[in-house]
Amino acid sequence: MFGEIKAADVAAELRRTGIFSGLTLPTAVQEEIARFANETPCFGNFDRRIEFLASEHAEAEQRFGRTILSGHHFDRIVRCEAALAVQKDPLLLNVAKHCLGGETKLITTRTWWSFPTKTASEADLSRASFKFHFDLDDWRMLKFFFYLSDVDADAGPHVYVRGSHNRRRMKHQLTLLVGHPSEEVLGFYGEENAVTLTGKAGTGFVEDPFGFHMGTLAKHTPRLMMEAGFGVSKPSKRRYHGEPVIR
Repeated sequence: MFGEIKAADVAAELRRTGIFSGLTLPTAVQEEIARFANETPCFGNFDRRIEFLASEHAEAEQRFGRTILSGHHFDRIVRCEAALAVQKDPLLLNVAKHCLGGETKLITTRTWWSFPTKTASEADLSRASFKFHFDLDDWRMLKFFFYLSDVDADAGPHVYVRGSHNRRRMKHQLTLLVGHPSEEVLGFYGEENAVTLTGKAGTGFVEDPFGFHMGTLAKHTPRLMMEAGFGVSKPSKRRYHGEPVIR
């Protein structure tokens, strides 16, 4: 699916900077996943009681009486053959094995919308990961991301801080809090190392999620995104990203 890109080259860049960009989905694959996401109801703010089509976002905010910043498809993504083809592409697994070892396995696949809204509070934005943070889903992980809509500076681009995956400040290494203010993170790791990833629909990249990263607020148009995550541990008791852990 990704042409002549070599897994070893991708892995080398990931070890050096924590991120590799330059992946591109075939147009037909990107369009099929986007069609699925537009035609399939999503769940707002990780809550299965808030169900709506992406095109009905403004109406859904009025109907449910609350700000809706995200819409996840959860398990419905397994109905999309194009999304399953992406997660099974050999390049993804080979890159993950180069970085994580032979015990690597696919642990998550998701598609979700990030919506522009005029009603978000600071608490809403904080819960929606609009602060630099790192992921603790597994003790070793890689995450592949693909934009399924055009993403410019106003459409909620992803930001990654190169080098922060292995050159960790002591207070960041020991903290129980994964979210930190931008000025604190960039003041230590350097503003020049913050990469804002924009691109046309189909643009993809892979990152070490232990490095600092964040989503930014979609200002005018919704952002549609896909993630395929690889790790080394057994599946957690969390059903889907963002949902409560099953006891």
